Amino acid sequence: MRLKALQSDPGVFGSNYQKEAAMTEAEWKSWLQTDDTAIFLVYEDDAAPIGMTGIAVDRGDPTKRRAVLWGSWLEPRIRGRGYSKMMYQTRIAWATGHPTIETIIVSHRASNLSSKHANQKHGFVFTHKEEKVWPDGAPDENIFYVLNVKHPTPK
Repeated sequence: MRLKALQSDPGVFGSNYQKEAAMTEAEWKSWLQTDDTAIFLVYEDDAAPIGMTGIAVDRGDPTKRRAVLWGSWLEPRIRGRGYSKMMYQTRIAWATGHPTIETIIVSHRASNLSSKHANQKHGFVFTHKEEKVWPDGAPDENIFYVLNVKHPTPK
């Protein structure tokens, strides 16, 4: 599913098909062999998967308090039918149930307005922009947002 997504919409991901197609089975499995990552497949009528989405504890955060949304993709024929809402709700619920996560970070390519609208509907708040050259070679801003999922207990 991930490789299909990278081929279908190469301009919206922070990786590319060539890089991930070269990954070994062990590398793919390493993404799943941790309690700090969740990858969800989306199904329509119990048939083959029609999409995927992921969330993981931010590898750059030694406290494991930050999670990052990544890899969301739906087959073009089923976009606009409300699956994005389910994908966000599922990942937010997973983060809320995780023992250390307090905030979720999501980012998108500036030109990916669908991603912007989806994260805004779920309460994510803009934090900053960074210039980036995307895997397809095009420069565009990477726009970041945050959602607090756990609040410190008052003393």
